[in-house]
Amino acid sequence: MNFKRFLIGFGVCASVFGVASAASVSDCASNLKIDGVLTNLYKDLKLPANGSGISGCENMRFYWTSSDTTFLKNDGTIAARLIGENHVVQLSVNITDGTQFETKKFDVSIHGYEPYSNYLFIYFPANDNENIYYAISNDGYNFTAMNGGKRVVAADTVALKKGLRDPHILRAPDGYFYMVNTDMKSAEGWSSNRGMVLMRSKDLVSWTHSTVHFPDKYKGTSFANVTRVWAPETIWDKDYQNADGSKGRLMIYFSLLTNDGTIPYDKVYYLYANDDFTDVLGKPTYFFDRGSATIDMDIVYNDNDGLYHAFFKNEGDGGICKTTAKTLTAPAGKEGSQWSKPSGTLQQTKEAVEGAGVFKLINQDSWILMYDCYMNGHYQFTSSPDLTNFTFVQDTKMAGAFTPRHGTVLPITAEETAALMKAFPTADFEPKVIDIPETVAKLDDGQVAVKPCSGTKIVPYVKVGDSWTETTDLLVEPGSSITFGPHPWDGKIWSWSGPAEFGATTREVALNDLQWQNSGIYTVEYTNETGCKSYEKIKVVVNDPEHPYVEPEEPDTTLADTTESIGRWNVEFSAVPVRVQYFNMNGKLLPGKPRQPGMYLRREFLNNGQVHTQRIRQ
Repeated sequence: MNFKRFLIGFGVCASVFGVASAASVSDCASNLKIDGVLTNLYKDLKLPANGSGISGCENMRFYWTSSDTTFLKNDGTIAARLIGENHVVQLSVNITDGTQFETKKFDVSIHGYEPYSNYLFIYFPANDNENIYYAISNDGYNFTAMNGGKRVVAADTVALKKGLRDPHILRAPDGYFYMVNTDMKSAEGWSSNRGMVLMRSKDLVSWTHSTVHFPDKYKGTSFANVTRVWAPETIWDKDYQNADGSKGRLMIYFSLLTNDGTIPYDKVYYLYANDDFTDVLGKPTYFFDRGSATIDMDIVYNDNDGLYHAFFKNEGDGGICKTTAKTLTAPAGKEGSQWSKPSGTLQQTKEAVEGAGVFKLINQDSWILMYDCYMNGHYQFTSSPDLTNFTFVQDTKMAGAFTPRHGTVLPITAEETAALMKAFPTADFEPKVIDIPETVAKLDDGQVAVKPCSGTKIVPYVKVGDSWTETTDLLVEPGSSITFGPHPWDGKIWSWSGPAEFGATTREVALNDLQWQNSGIYTVEYTNETGCKSYEKIKVVVNDPEHPYVEPEEPDTTLADTTESIGRWNVEFSAVPVRVQYFNMNGKLLPGKPRQPGMYLRREFLNNGQVHTQRIRQ
């Protein structure tokens, strides 16, 4: 429908908005901005309905339309996401003062749902134990050593130097996991490293491996004279042009030092891996340095600003800095020119640090920069919304079985966690499980759109006496005491409701001296770190023969016939609810139909377009 005719049909005219010129409508369109990161949208948009407070938009009205309401509603609410990739929707706004009209369009890229539940930390533990170890976490900050604190990859089976240091792991688009390591035994000296170890796996359990030994690989060139090939890492270069015309290949970057003066201090170089990750292609290409020794580079791409962010250690001077680039590589002859001037130091401590590792929290617009405070026996974790401004979060002490040195963190799925727990038993860790959200629609290309987020599975633990048990149905004697203690134990926001006006906002809740009035359904609501809610119900029955527990009856939902006037005709029919919501008497939305005795509000959305709200008694 023509927008102007639409407005006239609804009585929108200049007298409603005031009078403005066509130029002012155009100025308003130029000035109108939407709060939010439209290139990588995580949260619902708050769209203005009018121009109040917007320069040049006074007396204007806005009418918003989404090109695809399956994913983004007209009011800016995210309705669905793709799994693992972004989806672009066009959001249009028609701006009018009642006489003049202008349309402005915004491209909105909705962040894809990340199907992960946990975090895997890959590291080596000490200079006298240069093997690969795993640790696992539910929140990305607090880790538990896997495999009983024993190694998962033995260096003497894969490395020429019988030592593996600085492991870096990447999940690539081809479905494989790629790990690269410094091939070095520190007991032989800090200039004893001559190459790196390449590893590939489908399941994080079984790995193929090969070595790249620079003196052999580059015999007759200056690269054969390396004394350091330190801290190699990988990144997927989506713009790499393959011989068959396809795009995308693994880049491996690392710092190099030679003993012949051709590379007089540690500089970062890169290579590309071959198809099966058993070797590298060509000779190293210069990548970056700060004018003096530069090591431990870690690169991530941020969809929010479209930049590559490369973190590195100022070897010799100390500290961790960052440089950025719009493209991963530079044109031939201009190698290194893509990178910006380095930042100041970013670590949130005065301690000596190295081994920066950067990763994004699952389904959150938040990044973690971690680093090894190697002189003081701990890792430090910092948080950032933009990879520029960092805030201290916590020091993670290295003690017992968990003593990580330079490593990386990888988000993993619940299925991958289960497989790792089976292969490398970790008795004192309970993994958090986040299911894939419910499917909203199936697209023509075979992809599925899912709800914007998924609640965390609640494990309903209850303690009776001194014993914890997992149950949703409990029978106790009068005078008993119980404690609700559902997991995840590191939960964010908890809310309880139940019989006898019970309510609480902590994870663990103690109920003492239970009597028959306390019998009923206790409902717990858990809000996880992404803002998604999940629910669990636990039935508690107090065994009092004089006051036996009676399951609540279903309320009478019979509705009277509805008469609706349509134009000049009266149409009579029996209205039928198409959606029902329940609230407590304080107006709080309940997760479902109440099961406990009491007064509630029931809101019905009828098939005749009307909405009825009524008080009911259970």
